[in-house]
Amino acid sequence: MKLRSLLRSPSGPIRRRLLRDLVLLVLVTVGLVVAVNAMLIGELKEDLATARIDSAIGLVRDEVRNRLSPVPPQLLILGDALRGQPTDDVATLNRLLMPTLRHMDQIAGAIYAADDGSEYFLRRDGDLWLTRLRPAGDDDQVAITHWSKAGRALDTSQRQLAYDPRERPWYQAATELLDTGDERTFVWSQPYRFHSLATPGVTVATAWREGATLRVAALDVTLESIVAAIDRLPLGPEGQGFLLDAAGGVYDGHAPTGGDGEDFYSAESHHGGPLPFEAVAAWRTAGQPADTLVPFESGRRAWWASFLPLSEQTRSGWVGVAVPVSVTLGVLQSRWHLVALTALAIVALGIGLAALVVRRYSRQLRDLPKLGIDRTDPERDIYDLIGRGEGTHLELKSTMRTNLHTGKPGKEIELAWLKGVAAFLNTEGGILLLGVADDGTVLGLTADAFANDDKCQLHFKNLINQHLGPELARFVQFSLFGLEGGQVGVVECERADTPVFLRHPKGESFLIRNGPSNIELPISRALTYIRGRF
Repeated sequence: MKLRSLLRSPSGPIRRRLLRDLVLLVLVTVGLVVAVNAMLIGELKEDLATARIDSAIGLVRDEVRNRLSPVPPQLLILGDALRGQPTDDVATLNRLLMPTLRHMDQIAGAIYAADDGSEYFLRRDGDLWLTRLRPAGDDDQVAITHWSKAGRALDTSQRQLAYDPRERPWYQAATELLDTGDERTFVWSQPYRFHSLATPGVTVATAWREGATLRVAALDVTLESIVAAIDRLPLGPEGQGFLLDAAGGVYDGHAPTGGDGEDFYSAESHHGGPLPFEAVAAWRTAGQPADTLVPFESGRRAWWASFLPLSEQTRSGWVGVAVPVSVTLGVLQSRWHLVALTALAIVALGIGLAALVVRRYSRQLRDLPKLGIDRTDPERDIYDLIGRGEGTHLELKSTMRTNLHTGKPGKEIELAWLKGVAAFLNTEGGILLLGVADDGTVLGLTADAFANDDKCQLHFKNLINQHLGPELARFVQFSLFGLEGGQVGVVECERADTPVFLRHPKGESFLIRNGPSNIELPISRALTYIRGRF
């Protein structure tokens, strides 16, 4: 049923219709409030999640930057100090490089190499130092020396090592940068496996030329040290940080060693369980965004994730953070009592406003036209109507079919009250009392001489069907009530949702109610009225 017809033409008395419409209004309003609040709560959830994941990714970003950002400036300082130094002056190189590795624990090793194949390498070895010295040329013999904390040589051995620094990722990246004339003075390598430590990491390198000789200085940072730093961060209950590559592999510290490929990025759920892999799958589906909230599910739970590149120069290595939605909504869950109190306050305010409206309009409500009879006390209602006299919503007729002057049934008597019914239907509705004279005298329907009440009801129904149409019966209710020893007919008319025409021997008439009178409108005026009314 259309809303317009629901509000204009319900069945039953007007007071029941008013009550039903008020209930409908309340239900619609409550539904809208619930929908709006659901939308706002959904936005609040995502805002809280965004704040929570932003906080977590911010911690990871700061930690990664704190570990990586000091390394390139230190490399440039060392590069200036290394200019003019040969790669085989181990004592001088130790004096220059050991302090850096001693005070910057994120640096796993330092390298100084030249394009003739010579290389000096320094790293920590427990509480000692280890250097590897490779001479120029293609000789695979390298010298391995252990040094004390104070920098005193302890032992030296010669080893056969199939290793050429010119083939390492850091060397190639630095020389390519120098050859292209890029304004950057250092470059981060792609993640790769360190030859000396057999663990994966990244290396920042810088290259320069001294006459015909090309030299490269580099510093190593292991991925394991970055992951360990991330694991120490307070990411909240169940929050997890992890490393990954652009292809979607997740760093696995337990992957088999060997080779210089990226086998330390696992496509299986090894390190940390399946959570990182499901987060990465959702991230790749979203187009690999940086610093953007990515929703996903893991273990039948909802999670949020965010990702950022390991360094600004390359996006081959990434850092990811995943946080469960339940954690991000902790603030919201802790404030449910405030939400409940707010809802109760709104309900109380609504009840108060409703009471004020009812009180403000109670007099107007009492003065509303009576368009229905109270079945619990019909006699009082009928007398109340008679006392008001004929008007816009009430008409009195002495009989249903009998002409009191002739004592015989007359068609004109029937058409007279049928005009009132048609006018009520076309206007605002009303009540027609049959068996009550114009002056309010209760006559009853005795003069109509119906054999019984059923005959009277049937006659009324036939007249409505014949002169107005059976489709309008739903707007008209006819009842008989005993009054002063006789029967009074009460016709309750509601406002119709379609134009009503009265059919009679001379044709059809369109009538409206105006005060105590029924007015027949000519065609032109009827059309104008119908366009504005229906």
